[in-house]
Amino acid sequence: MRLWRAFVGVLVVVTLAVTAYLGPRPAVAQERSERVEFSRGQSSTTIRGTVRGYEGINYRINVRGGQRLAVTMDSSNGSNYFNILGPSGGEALFNGSISGDFADVIVPDSGDYTVQVYLMRNAARRNEQARFTLRIEVTGGSPVAPPSPDFADGLSGGPDFFQVAGISRGDALNIRTRPSAQSAIVTRVVNGEILRNGGCRMTGQTRWCRVSRPDGSDAGWAAGRFLIEASN
Repeated sequence: MRLWRAFVGVLVVVTLAVTAYLGPRPAVAQERSERVEFSRGQSSTTIRGTVRGYEGINYRINVRGGQRLAVTMDSSNGSNYFNILGPSGGEALFNGSISGDFADVIVPDSGDYTVQVYLMRNAARRNEQARFTLRIEVTGGSPVAPPSPDFADGLSGGPDFFQVAGISRGDALNIRTRPSAQSAIVTRVVNGEILRNGGCRMTGQTRWCRVSRPDGSDAGWAAGRFLIEASN
């Protein structure tokens, strides 16, 4: 009996250790799926939804290999994230709990990709609710073409100055202290503003560019997909 109790005690300790090592995990015990379709002539759509507790939503969208899939999420709950899964499932191409609320992925294969919205387990077990806005955009063609030199697609070189473009009406581009969607905001800029190019880098699947105002002030990092070569 003592031996059995000792075995059970060891098993409990090992289980707790493994759980602690895995850290916070998504809670998607109850999932529903929705098909994402763009309006004619459009390459993006904005979705507003709600998840609560262990509920999750899978937004499925058909993407061709070589296209760029960009997803941005704003949420009322800090434990609300999204993942991007490929046609065959498996390991996530983008993990929001690690990389933040903005994804910019060049998809490797054609098929249905899934944007999985969920609450982390800590919030799900308290039956918390999250109201979110999800913007999904698909651009580019297949096969993959070399990036245009007019855009901030390179990791070095490029134009001396960028112009902000592609921001939704009434919105602004965040300039952040670090190349991360979770870092502090230095300032916000709108379409048409000119920024000095300080070079770009990849953070996960997202391309970030070091920028500043022409006079060198408000230096920080901006998502490269919203920067094009300045006309002058």
